[in-house]
Amino acid sequence: MALKDLCRNIVGTFRVREDQPELVCAQVKALSRQIPLLYILLFANAVALAFTHYGTAPDWMTVYIPAVLGIVCLIRGLAWMRLRDTANDFASAVLHLRRIRILAVVISVVFTAWAIKMFGYGDAYQQGHVAYFISITVVGCIFCLLHFPPAALLVVIIVLGSFILHFGTTGNEVYVAIAANMAMVSLMIVQIIRSYYAAFSGLVESQIDLEIQHAKTIELSNQNRELAFLDALTGLSNRRAFFSHLDEAVARAKDSGRFAIAMIDLDGFKPVNDVHGHPAGDDVLVKASARLREILGPDVLLARLGGDEFGVILDGVTDATELIRIGRELCGTLNDPFEVGGGTVQLSASLGFATYPAVAREPNALFERADFALYYAKKNMPGHPVLFAAHHETLIRHDSQIEQALRKADLERELSIHYQPVFDLRSGKLHSVEVLARWDNDKMGRVSPEMFFPVAEKTGQVGTLSAVLFQKALKSMITWPQDVPLSFNLSARDIVLPDMAHWLIDQIKFFGIDSGRLTFEVTETALLRDFVSARASIRYLRRHGAKVALDDFGIGYSSLRYVHELEFDCLKVDRSFIEPIVTSERSQRIVKTVIDMCDNLGTDCVIEGIETPEQRDQVLRLGGRLAQGYFFARPSASIDWDALPNVADRDRTETPSDVRQADAKS
Repeated sequence: MALKDLCRNIVGTFRVREDQPELVCAQVKALSRQIPLLYILLFANAVALAFTHYGTAPDWMTVYIPAVLGIVCLIRGLAWMRLRDTANDFASAVLHLRRIRILAVVISVVFTAWAIKMFGYGDAYQQGHVAYFISITVVGCIFCLLHFPPAALLVVIIVLGSFILHFGTTGNEVYVAIAANMAMVSLMIVQIIRSYYAAFSGLVESQIDLEIQHAKTIELSNQNRELAFLDALTGLSNRRAFFSHLDEAVARAKDSGRFAIAMIDLDGFKPVNDVHGHPAGDDVLVKASARLREILGPDVLLARLGGDEFGVILDGVTDATELIRIGRELCGTLNDPFEVGGGTVQLSASLGFATYPAVAREPNALFERADFALYYAKKNMPGHPVLFAAHHETLIRHDSQIEQALRKADLERELSIHYQPVFDLRSGKLHSVEVLARWDNDKMGRVSPEMFFPVAEKTGQVGTLSAVLFQKALKSMITWPQDVPLSFNLSARDIVLPDMAHWLIDQIKFFGIDSGRLTFEVTETALLRDFVSARASIRYLRRHGAKVALDDFGIGYSSLRYVHELEFDCLKVDRSFIEPIVTSERSQRIVKTVIDMCDNLGTDCVIEGIETPEQRDQVLRLGGRLAQGYFFARPSASIDWDALPNVADRDRTETPSDVRQADAKS
């Protein structure tokens, strides 16, 4: 068994390592630089030996054989030099190693036989040259073949074995000593071959490992790059990828190109998360992405920009009719119900388009205009596409003027508050007073709250406005009758900031006002923005004695979850339900339902927007108790407590349009 293993190991020593392709190619690449030197060494030493024996040995040994050997060396040397460019081909490399293994045997036998034959001619010096030729040539050849041990060992065995055998049997003490010395050298050479090959193969393996690690690093880098431009939830491009492609699209279209971008936002998505949970919301986003992709196709860039907002880049499409068609199709597919957790949810989508180069030539400006078109759609045409147009540019410039005016304004001087009372319809007495903001700018004149509050909200200035207005409201309350409550409107930004809620309570304490007299009105939009933060602020305000009302109830995505979890002290029914209430049975039923719900919950219900005695009477018949509107009193800069009308005896003397015009001038 041990003998068989020994034989297997010996055979393996002379085998080409075809199981290691990288090593084989590295061996051929190294040999392609060394073997040409080997042939030069062989030829030079053969010429030197032939020269010293010329005239002593026959011409066929000193002229013809060296000439033939020289030609062979020249051909093989050139052949190996050409291998440097093709050394990485594994199949070819294996073939060359097998060939050099055979040629090592052939050349070793031929050169050794020729040299030993030459030993029989000439004197002692010439014979010594033969011994020198064999020893120095074989050592040089072995070092040229170190990268391929099978060939190097074959040369050792054939050449040095023949040398030791020949010179050891000459009977000459000098030659016998040289043979013995060469035997020891042969053993050291074998060890050198083994050690060098082990180091060489280890170096190749290390290089392979480094290349593998480098390849893995590159692959990981590419994966990270892809992930950096990919939305993990939907598999779409992300915000970074969208802006990168937008920059590239603008660069490509600098000369004569045209394209459009679209911003898409899901209307009513936030309640899906609040009611059904975030996994359901994620499922809706994935399904919405798939629907958009099905319409747009695989070649159009579709990105999820964050939350429920998507971006699209449409190359070569700028025709208004075609864009609106695409927009309606995209909005339409998102209007279809989504299956969630065994049920369905109904959403809609608003969309804003901007075209290059018609509306902007810079990426950021183009994006801002598409975003404005989306904002305009959500505000004025929810569920529909809007193409940015010239009049939108006017609105943007106007908003910009408002923004700059707000930044430069002396808010303490320019901001003022007006008051609109809320009455008890049954007793005809005053119930509370709502504070409304007014802004009179030195350059722009009177600016409507509907215009400057959205701008302030967008630019982060609304907190400053709220602080100034609230302090003015508290100062005015000091002079009021102690039993009159006040309602103050909080913006969506105010209600989600914990510091703001704390500041409000601190100010109430500072002015020495009973917090029970304060009601803070919030809109459904504020709750949709950040329900968790809004809930924390509302609970903090109520915990410190203040009341909280839900304003404009019914026009957003009214969720009973909000009413249940937040325990509002009051719901204010939006004026849009009151305008047709005299003739619309549907409006009557809706208002009646809200009034009854508030009664059952022990919550106040304020009906907004009453402008005629018929509306007032209808609200009374439906069970309504608290109301406000132009019919009772329009907002005014001061309150004449003694002149407040008794609602029970109030008759209509002005038309709604007259009241609005008078209010606009005040």
